[in-house]
Formats: sequence, C-alpha cells, structure tokens
Amino acid sequence: MLELLFINSLNAFSDDYKALCQHHYPTIHNRGMSPAHLSAAFQRRLLALVKQEYTDVECSMHSYDTNHDLYIYTVVIENKKIWLIYPQFLNAKTEAKDQIFSAIKQLVKESKIKRSDHLAILCDHWYDRTRSSKTLYHWWTGNLPAVGISFNHQGIHNLIPEDNDDLAIIMQKKFQIACINRSIFHPLETTNKHALLKYFLCFALFECSTN
Repeated sequence: MLELLFINSLNAFSDDYKALCQHHYPTIHNRGMSPAHLSAAFQRRLLALVKQEYTDVECSMHSYDTNHDLYIYTVVIENKKIWLIYPQFLNAKTEAKDQIFSAIKQLVKESKIKRSDHLAILCDHWYDRTRSSKTLYHWWTGNLPAVGISFNHQGIHNLIPEDNDDLAIIMQKKFQIACINRSIFHPLETTNKHALLKYFLCFALFECSTN
C-alpha cells in the first residue's frame, strides 16, 4: 500500500516539479531544489493523494539540521508512521551519504523509530564528472540503467562503485532496515522534450525492524 502510494505521488509530483522549476525556481538548473522547497512541495502532493483515501492523517516536521540542511518529517496514516528524510545531496560524495546515515542513527539512538514504522528518503542531484556522481545510479538502485536508455548520449557515464556497496546493503547492515523500493526519476526535460537524465530525483522506501 505505501509503496504504491509513494510511487503514485512521485509520478504526479513530476508535473508539479516542472511547474515549480519553470515559474519559481530557475536556480534548480544549477544547484537542484533546496531540501526546504523539495520537502514542502512533495509533502503537499503526498498528503493530497493520501487524503483522497484516508481520513486519519497527521503530518509534522520532526527536526531540521541547520548545519547540513537536512529535514525530517513524520506522516502518520491510520496509525502507520512514515519517517521522511530530505537531505541536501549537491554531490554524491561520502560526506553527503553519511549525513543520511547520521540522521537515521540518531533516530535509532533516541528510540524514535519503531518496528512497524517505515522510512523514506527523497533528494535530488545534478550529474557531474566526479566518480562519486558516476557511481550514484548504481549506489542508489543496486543496478546500472537498462541497456537502451540514452545516458551516454547525454554525456553520462554510469559506473559501479569500487566497493560494490549500495544504499540497501548499507541500511540493512547498519540499521536492520529492509529496502522496499529504491528508484530514480528524471522529472525535468530537455528542449526536445526528452527526459533530462543529468538530473536525478532519488527516492527510497524502507521497512523498519530496529526494535
């Protein structure tokens, strides 16, 4: 149920995203959307879809890390709690990844996350020529893009990380949190209306079993 809800929200959010970028946030084309704007815009879309089917819904901001510009929200849908983490992911280097893990580690340490909870991560990234950026697709999804998708034509050369580790493996090892879905979306378009593959909108959904 939650997986389908998030996928439907992300698919609908693609249209919201294009409108936001066109009319309000031209800097998206240089730095990506700030976690403040990304979290606010996606939460609106998610809650709009949730409230079409459920009446018992609560949403609140749990915390904001000013040093790393990382937001954590909670959404409760009929007693099911989802933790939503919106990190700043300007690059895909170790430090940016560690900020996600540090936020989850703190939630676990404070016994905030319960066994029945779910956790979602949403962030964006502009592809660059660093190795960390080239390995992001595989690190996030566990796979390279399907053959036939025109990444090379847009100057993108996806690589497998040298340690062959990925997000789902790390989450399972560190926190005993199982991955349900990890996806990459490309909501922006090129001038000829093809998906702009250099822009990554990264989503992951996990089921918690920490307690």
